[in-house]
Amino acid sequence: MKMNKSLHITLAVLISSFFACEKVIEYPVNDANSTLVVEAVAKNLPGASYVLLTQTIGLYDDPNTIKYVSGASVEVVDPFGTVYVFSEDESVEGKYAHEDFQILPNQTYDLKVDYDGGVFTSQSTAMNKPQVDSIFTFQQIGTDDLGNPDTTHFLFYTVTDDPDEKNFYRFVLWVNGEKDDELFIETDDLGNGQTYTSPFFGITFDAGDSVYAELWSMQKENYAYFSALFTNLNQSPFSAAPSDLPSNIEGEGIGCFGAFMVDTASVVFP
Repeated sequence: MKMNKSLHITLAVLISSFFACEKVIEYPVNDANSTLVVEAVAKNLPGASYVLLTQTIGLYDDPNTIKYVSGASVEVVDPFGTVYVFSEDESVEGKYAHEDFQILPNQTYDLKVDYDGGVFTSQSTAMNKPQVDSIFTFQQIGTDDLGNPDTTHFLFYTVTDDPDEKNFYRFVLWVNGEKDDELFIETDDLGNGQTYTSPFFGITFDAGDSVYAELWSMQKENYAYFSALFTNLNQSPFSAAPSDLPSNIEGEGIGCFGAFMVDTASVVFP
């Protein structure tokens, strides 16, 4: 049985990921009340965790302007009391990282950000590691309107769900080394403990493309955050800008901290 249909999300989040150029959600706040936005991703892959700090923009700011935050103090504490100081990346403004940090399954981690007299905290617990059985390519050979050969390239994945816990998943793809803007989230509501196969919709591929995929397991609150982003970003362009996205950041800040167990896979299109 297949899980519920994946939500195909363009990662046009209020926080700009350092992996790709992305859109910014405009918040209806005054410049004087600019709010710290935290995107904190902790992974079981060494050196892959990061904290990205930005600030909300005002009503009259350029919506394409991203306010990155430098000079913050960022720490993550593991369940054994070890404190990891995340240093600011000199080449990527607003990004903080630690080359040796990695998480363990079913453990709880604490985040602390100190910036401009404010302290922002959060906590997240890792799930079990997800399982990607494979990702594979499929070519549909046809012809275009002029009768010329035209091949469409599709990418599929096969995943086995963990039957012992309620699962929330997120797929992220890199194509030829560049992070793709499409993001997929799903739950195991319709396929708990089962193995299923599904295509990646909304992405086009070419012959020779190299794809690296990460499957993240996450807590329900992280899933709610990304679901809300999907809803807000797919509403009418005349709707009010979102100002009430779910957040697990304590203090006068917003955003998301997640401890994500990750499985990976890769493939090259023939």
